[in-house]
Amino acid sequence: MSELAWDAIATITAVVGNVIAVIVAVLSLRRADQALVQAADISERAMSAHYAIEGAAAAIAWRDQVIALHDRGLSPEEIRAIMLLEDGGEGYERANGRIDDILSAIPRSGS
Repeated sequence: MSELAWDAIATITAVVGNVIAVIVAVLSLRRADQALVQAADISERAMSAHYAIEGAAAAIAWRDQVIALHDRGLSPEEIRAIMLLEDGGEGYERANGRIDDILSAIPRSGS
């Protein structure tokens, strides 16, 4: 074969190799993009679960405080006045349970 034929084969081989490399790179980028979207979705779900657990813990702590004050003989109005003194206390009752509803079926301890 002539030198020109070998040069043509080498050029064609190089072009085909580069085309394959570009195709592999594009496919890899698509996979990476899909993985990034999936990771963002998982992260969002994990954050939502974290806030749900944190919110449930806050509601349980709120109710424990309300019941403890109720057991000390305080009325719902007195408990509300105390709980409103907490930082951000105004929104707690709306978010964690109305004091009147929490205490509606709970007798005072010792009663």
